[in-house]
Amino acid sequence: MKKIIILILGLSLYTCKEPYANLTTNDEKSQIIKTLFQKVGEENIDYLKEIFSDSMQFIDPHSNKLDKIGFIAGVENLYDLFDEITVENMDGDALGSKVETATYNNGIVWTNIWNTFSATGKYTGQSVAFPFHISYQWEGDKIIKEVQFFDTSVIEKEMNAKDAANNTSQKVVANIDMTVNPGYSTEDVKAFLEKLNKFILTNEPNTYDYSYFISEDGKRITLIEKFRTSEDFIYHVDNFENGPNIATFMKMFTFKSFVIAGNTSEGLRERIKAYPVDYRGNIGGWIY
Repeated sequence: MKKIIILILGLSLYTCKEPYANLTTNDEKSQIIKTLFQKVGEENIDYLKEIFSDSMQFIDPHSNKLDKIGFIAGVENLYDLFDEITVENMDGDALGSKVETATYNNGIVWTNIWNTFSATGKYTGQSVAFPFHISYQWEGDKIIKEVQFFDTSVIEKEMNAKDAANNTSQKVVANIDMTVNPGYSTEDVKAFLEKLNKFILTNEPNTYDYSYFISEDGKRITLIEKFRTSEDFIYHVDNFENGPNIATFMKMFTFKSFVIAGNTSEGLRERIKAYPVDYRGNIGGWIY
């Protein structure tokens, strides 16, 4: 019985403690965030410049960090990509509200918004919508940190369409055709490429497509490599040539064609001048 009384007393003391955070939905800071998104829809950059601290830190969904100048430039880029930017109605009670402010016992204050971004792409002409969550940390009446959480594929698709329309895409694609040298079976090739693929995947975060294809007779290989920039391609070449797989690669395969498509930099061309490259520049089309 004594143990039960002590347990009940302990629970009572715990439940009487001050809550870790006080959540509000109709406070001044929550209202500022609602106004913020109204101003975003109006393309009012001046309001953003006013409520964000000059020393703010912005963290995008890929964990990239920017200062206020970079953040404002990103918003301006959003206006260049989309028309008719809107979010859902943000009115609601404490249970259904999409905006709330958490004031913690240590004095830290965050405002969170959960909503849906809707717009029309200027380059694809497509109507788009995606859910998002953004957290804002306050220092006084200024926002000192913004952290975003959402799927960026819609924005990336519109950026690709813009690059294609203006012929400004920095993406580079390599299409390499090779023969399998005598003495290597299909099983040998598959085993080696499995090892090589793991090495590339582990060491090259900006190589976003690296795929091998084999002919039905097992005698020809096609390699497709895709990079976001020429600099990423250079990094790949450095990583490959200084890695543990190049000797086996050169013994196993013979180049038959080496086509690189895209607006390649002079630095990339200089770096791979030892390879038998056939360059192809972009003259039209689009990338999604």
